Amino acid sequence: MHSISILILLILFSGVVSPLQGAEIPFEFTVDEQGHRLDDSRYDLIRKMRDQETRGLRRHQQGEYEDAYALLSDPARHGFKGAQHCIALMHIAGQSVEKNVLVGIALLGLAAESGDRKLEQEYVAAVKSIPEKYQQLVRDQTQYYIQRYGMNAQGVSCNKVKRTASNLKVMMCLKQPGTYEDYAWEP
Repeated sequence: MHSISILILLILFSGVVSPLQGAEIPFEFTVDEQGHRLDDSRYDLIRKMRDQETRGLRRHQQGEYEDAYALLSDPARHGFKGAQHCIALMHIAGQSVEKNVLVGIALLGLAAESGDRKLEQEYVAAVKSIPEKYQQLVRDQTQYYIQRYGMNAQGVSCNKVKRTASNLKVMMCLKQPGTYEDYAWEP
């Protein structure tokens, strides 16, 4: 049995039978940190949104809340979870927007949709922190946001991945190219 496997491999690699015969395979192309080909125009919007999200998060850390909100709004409406989380916190704290804890908590639920355990715990704790009469209202608003800006609506998938040179896993969310409903950002 073992010798048959070796024989099949020898035949395949000797050029007698080629499973890829006639197929053009581009061997040289550049990929970004998520593995997307940089020469693929389908990822242009995704790269632009990811760049805006990164700049917006940086501006938020620097206390430049108006600039941060302006940069984060588009990525948030396109399903980018970091932008959604940051904007949720901005609504809760009233940073460059009118303070609205209920909207902020609903947006936390939108970000928590990713499956990130820390975000899920943050959302659950936030919902429990508000009076019971508002909790269902917040859950309904969360579902509204998920239907418009959530993972399924915006073509985002999230998975836990190992960090390079570490055993720690982090949540990584990737937006897939495609045509998705383009809702205005209305928190």
